[in-house]
Amino acid sequence: MFNDIKILQNMSALASHAEKRHALIAENIANADTPGFKAKDLQPFSEIYKKAAQNGQKIGALEAKVQLMEAGDIASPNGNTVSLEQQTMLAAQTKGEHEMALAVYRKTLEMMKMAIGKNI
Repeated sequence: MFNDIKILQNMSALASHAEKRHALIAENIANADTPGFKAKDLQPFSEIYKKAAQNGQKIGALEAKVQLMEAGDIASPNGNTVSLEQQTMLAAQTKGEHEMALAVYRKTLEMMKMAIGKNI
C-alpha cells in the first residue's frame, strides 16, 4: 500500500540518491592524495526526477549516473582533482538532503496513521 504513494516513492529515492552520493564523496576524500585520481559525483537528483516525470516512470526505477566533476583550477600537479573543501561542502549538503527526505517520509507516515485513527 505505501509503495504506491508518490511522495513516499520520491523521498525514498532521494534518500537512496543521497546515500550513493555520500559514498562517492567518501571515495573522493579517501583518494585525495592518489596521483591522477579524478573526483566523481552523481547526476543531480533533480535531473532524475525530471526524467521520471517526463517518461511517466517510477523514480525508483531510474539510476543516477556517475560523472566526473569539473576540475577547474583545483587540479594538483600530480593530476588529482579532489578538493577537500569542496568535498566537505558536498558532504554537508548531501547529509541535509538525506535528513530532509527521512523527515518528510516520517511525517507522511505519521499523517497517514493519524488519518486512519491509529495513535502514534
